[in-house]
Amino acid sequence: MNVVRQLVVCCAIALLAGVAAAQPATNRAGVVVRFGNGEVVTACVEFSEPSISGLELLERSGLPVISQQSSIGAAVCKIGREGCDYPATSCFCARDQQGRAVYWAFYRRESGAWRYSNLGASSVRVSDGDVHGWAWGPGDARGGAVPPELELADVCRSETAGVTSTAPAAPTATVAPTATVAPTATVAPTATVAPTATVAPTATVAPTATVAPTATVASTATIAPTATVASTATLVPSATVTSTTAIAGGAAPSAPAAAGNAWQWLGFVALVVLLISGIVIVSTNERMRRTNERMNE
Repeated sequence: MNVVRQLVVCCAIALLAGVAAAQPATNRAGVVVRFGNGEVVTACVEFSEPSISGLELLERSGLPVISQQSSIGAAVCKIGREGCDYPATSCFCARDQQGRAVYWAFYRRESGAWRYSNLGASSVRVSDGDVHGWAWGPGDARGGAVPPELELADVCRSETAGVTSTAPAAPTATVAPTATVAPTATVAPTATVAPTATVAPTATVAPTATVAPTATVASTATIAPTATVASTATLVPSATVTSTTAIAGGAAPSAPAAAGNAWQWLGFVALVVLLISGIVIVSTNERMRRTNERMNE
């Protein structure tokens, strides 16, 4: 059994070694692109070939590219949203106010500095560790706009290839307007409610029968609510605001006379209760009177 296990382990090691040897080596190269507004896009491109062309490196970065072939290699007409739409227009269709050509200048990173390339991107070979730069701006055959100073370590910061975009710094705007609003409002409402309600109903029922039951109910109710509400409100807002935008607003609603209404409703309810009580008492006495009459018969 031990011999079999050793054979199995040896075969597994041999297979793993063969798979590792069959996998191609991964090469990496960097692309740095600077647009006319200052935005910088970088890409770390991995490839398994020993070398690729500069145009292939740019196309594999993921950015849309339009190029034109020539005797010295491919000229890049447009990268992303910036450039000339060849063949609808000339590959070098853009001009600045001085009449100079505005185009994509091509550079290679050598010894820590950018070196302008007089060859087209398709005529330049890219190997592991190379960095190519592109910049949109005015120039001539000797040079043009220059990409930012970046190395391969700045572009390929992790093991995974990708595209990184850096937006240009936003300008700082300073606005310091001063506005002062000082409204003064004085509201002095006075509300006085003095309702007086007096209800004095008197109900007396005195029936007399032979059996001599006597029922006397004397209900006297007197309700004299007196309510006086004297509300005086004075609102004197004074505000001074100093800011970019100042809005001052004030509202002074008058005080409601809720207390007087409450007393009026209370008196009305009491009057209704007394009336209902009187009706009940009268009805009760009438029934008693009829009962006594029947008994006397």
